[in-house]
Amino acid sequence: MIPRLNISFSQKNQRAFWFGDAYVPAQGEYLLNHARSGIVMALRTALSKGGRVGVVAYNCHTVANAVVESGCTPIFVDVTEDLHMDVQYLAGLQLDAIVVTNLFGIHNDIAAIRAAQPNAIIIVDNAHGYGLPAEGDFTVYSINQGKMPALGAGGLLWVNSDQYQASIQQQYAALPSYSKSQELKLFITMLAKAWMHIPWIYGLITRRMKTHRGKIACREAVVLRRMAQGVSRMYQLALPAIAELIQQQRANAQQIEDTLMSKGLADRVWYGDNAFMAIARTKDTIGLSKYLAARGVESATHFARAIEWAKEFGYTEGQCPTAERLTKELLMIPTYRKI
Repeated sequence: MIPRLNISFSQKNQRAFWFGDAYVPAQGEYLLNHARSGIVMALRTALSKGGRVGVVAYNCHTVANAVVESGCTPIFVDVTEDLHMDVQYLAGLQLDAIVVTNLFGIHNDIAAIRAAQPNAIIIVDNAHGYGLPAEGDFTVYSINQGKMPALGAGGLLWVNSDQYQASIQQQYAALPSYSKSQELKLFITMLAKAWMHIPWIYGLITRRMKTHRGKIACREAVVLRRMAQGVSRMYQLALPAIAELIQQQRANAQQIEDTLMSKGLADRVWYGDNAFMAIARTKDTIGLSKYLAARGVESATHFARAIEWAKEFGYTEGQCPTAERLTKELLMIPTYRKI
């Protein structure tokens, strides 16, 4: 069974974790433990007294949670049929900031969003969008296991506006680093996750365990920390191969699109610039998921519980009708391996 998420930790990465050369960030770039940490830091800098922050309703709960953790209020925005932030919906809101999530690497039109909300701070969330440009006032990326590149507990914050550099630098200087014991714990955790996601182990054990998960706690304290040195070393090692990896994912995604569309198994299949996942739209997500599973491929209605999560942050049923419908019609298929 090919797991939907790429949870890898190769022997080469294991050696780099302890003995490789650490990545040296560029000016305006900050290495953090998660992308969500960057969102918190950006909002605390730009909206020190809090404010109303637009986030798409079809999203991970960690984004709204980061907004709350920063002292702000999430205001939910609908998406379009192709998973862009709905600019017309956005224009009717009063917002102080916007977190623009490039879902599955699908690039939003930041200029159009800026025109719809000219006075709002823009934070571009590229947790799925590594390879997309750093835009807006701030941009965050994720390099966590399961993302692309699939490394470890890591995120990057780019500060694109000079007016915020000094404040972010002050916050960053106060962040704790991983201790040696925390680095070791992270190493063991990453190794365990990688073993559990070896295809034959995943198919026999891990996938069955996942079906019994309870409700996810949406509201959790966001721990702000610098990136682990081990993850920074792995990132330095991975950099030369990332462009080739994106090209391979795009080829794999195109093969998925051709196969499903030629067989009439989906109404539409598409993918973002980095082809993080292929997105299949169908009224029969269960049937398509079974078809893929029979061929050794896991798929899932990624963010299927997005509306349930959003309600924990004040969302009202019917507020974002397109997002509500798409949570039931979209199936995400892995592209990091050829299917």
